[in-house]
Amino acid sequence: MGCDIHVMVEARQYPFGAEKWFNVDNWRHSPYSGTGERAMTVKPIYNCRDYELFSFLADVRNYGGNPSFGFDRGFPEDACEHTAAEYTRWGEDAHTPGYATLAELKEKVGATLKVNRRGYVHKEQVARFKETGETPNSWCQGVGGPGSENYEWMEWQDEVHSFDALLAALEERKRDVFWVFDPEKGDGSNDADIRIVFWFDN
Repeated sequence: MGCDIHVMVEARQYPFGAEKWFNVDNWRHSPYSGTGERAMTVKPIYNCRDYELFSFLADVRNYGGNPSFGFDRGFPEDACEHTAAEYTRWGEDAHTPGYATLAELKEKVGATLKVNRRGYVHKEQVARFKETGETPNSWCQGVGGPGSENYEWMEWQDEVHSFDALLAALEERKRDVFWVFDPEKGDGSNDADIRIVFWFDN
């Protein structure tokens, strides 16, 4: 069974001098509202099934044995009520909740140079890797039946690009929320004021 991630975005703001995290996701009216469906649904900032990102973020589906960033620290107690309601809606299906600010993500990703990969790889790709250094583009965690003799177990490392899309989307959302109209003028001062809140389901 596959595993998916659910990511919501919050920004820390100070209305009337009080610190509070607000949900800053993009929401859509549901055309099925009034028929038992929710009136509003979230257009997620990130919804890719990337097990390597999962492994770094929260040690979920960590087939490569990558070092976890440790962001699976539970659902935040100070989460916005809209974020909390969405998490609660998933009930027992939700697991391994956590959160991380953009500043924390940048720090961890910036210090991570390689991703560990391991699995059964077709022997043609194994030979190509040994001859040219070209890394495999497909692999699996198990093989069996006719043709399985054409695969062999392999372990290797590659460049980390799993967080590229998520970081780019968070940067764009940060500029929108905090009115940073010129990306080149962004000094990172709001990176600690925007975060993802996430959980998984199988």
